[in-house]
Amino acid sequence: MKIKLLTFVSLSMLLASCGQDDTLDNVTVENGKVQTTTNASKSIPGGGLTTLKFISETTNHPQVLNAGESISLENNGVIYRLVMQGDSNLVLYAETPGSYRVLWASNTVRSGGTPRLIAQNDGNLVIYNNNDALWNSDSAVTGNVSNPHIKLQLYSRTGYLIGNGFRVKVILGGNNEERREITYKDI
Repeated sequence: MKIKLLTFVSLSMLLASCGQDDTLDNVTVENGKVQTTTNASKSIPGGGLTTLKFISETTNHPQVLNAGESISLENNGVIYRLVMQGDSNLVLYAETPGSYRVLWASNTVRSGGTPRLIAQNDGNLVIYNNNDALWNSDSAVTGNVSNPHIKLQLYSRTGYLIGNGFRVKVILGGNNEERREITYKDI
């Protein structure tokens, strides 16, 4: 009996997760070409019944963060901040009045020097200290990337397997697109 019950539950979960593909909301034909519009939610790979919905992103998209500089966005009283610290560590924080929590860090702490984070024209995101590379995103490309920049994005996360909450992403952009997700953290 237990085996039959477990088989039924497993099969039900499998079928439900397979049915969570993005569906087409609108299909139209314009000038002989099929145009499609998909819904705003994105399925999380391996997440089964979990979806992401875009909320906001930073309004400034800098190419360089020097020591002490940051980019941030706010949602429901929580400020998500990416800081290039004076100790050469790049850190993503969640801040509320009177407290903060580290969500992610590059773990590149060094004493002394002049740290900075640069979104380079070769497509790589690099932390330098006195022109010595400490960390990189390993995303260099052949050719030139126009308007390389760094930004934060916030998504609402709803679902069955990992629960409801938020996802904050550090994104490397350029060539008028989101080129690489550097890291993300579910909250």
